[in-house]
Amino acid sequence: MPSIAPPTDPTEGHTAKVFDVALAELRLHVVTMGGLAIDQVSTAVRALLDGDASLAQVVLSRESRINEFERSVDREAFRLIALHQPMASDLRMAKAVSRITVELERVGDEAKKIARFAGRLASGEPTGPVRAVARYLRHMADLTTGMLREAVRALDESDPDLARGVAGRDSELDAEFAAALRQLLTLAMQDQRFFSATIDTVFALKGLERVGDHAKNIAEQVLFVASGEDVRHQKQGDPAIK
Repeated sequence: MPSIAPPTDPTEGHTAKVFDVALAELRLHVVTMGGLAIDQVSTAVRALLDGDASLAQVVLSRESRINEFERSVDREAFRLIALHQPMASDLRMAKAVSRITVELERVGDEAKKIARFAGRLASGEPTGPVRAVARYLRHMADLTTGMLREAVRALDESDPDLARGVAGRDSELDAEFAAALRQLLTLAMQDQRFFSATIDTVFALKGLERVGDHAKNIAEQVLFVASGEDVRHQKQGDPAIK
């Protein structure tokens, strides 16, 4: 006797489609947030290098938008997981986008700190230390925004190979940071009047290095979505992150 297929829930296909659309919109919001975070970093560094208080204020005025993105995406990701109980791959995506917004919010925090320093420079703080490492600041900003852009694009295109490439740029960023610190140390030893401004400049450089770390963390979340493997605590050179 032939088996009888169980009755099909007429709402099942509709529910799955609603979830897919909501998840796609959620990912789009994260990509949009990523674009804003990238612009925040590049604008903050430009404000610092140019001593432009108005540009610094643009960064500070947009900080609330970054925070709201994080809150809204986190709420929606939680709602999707709670209501739809998604399959493993969709669950990984929902969890990943929530984690990625945390990383992007922290990128926004680093941009805010650099913008505040730019505002102090525009108000009369000595510019010698920034001028001394301007080349490094500019190059590190290019590296970090490039890493962020690739990480966000990897999420948008679900491209694990692009995500793996992000970590490979970290060594160049570290080398630039170390060289800039040596330059600042030389300057501080020559003229102690620059001590306070030198410390602020070190924090700006360190902030850019952290932006690179956040870009790596985002790329690792993309790999988590693609493979289901958590590579956050693996070392560079391990098979999963080569």
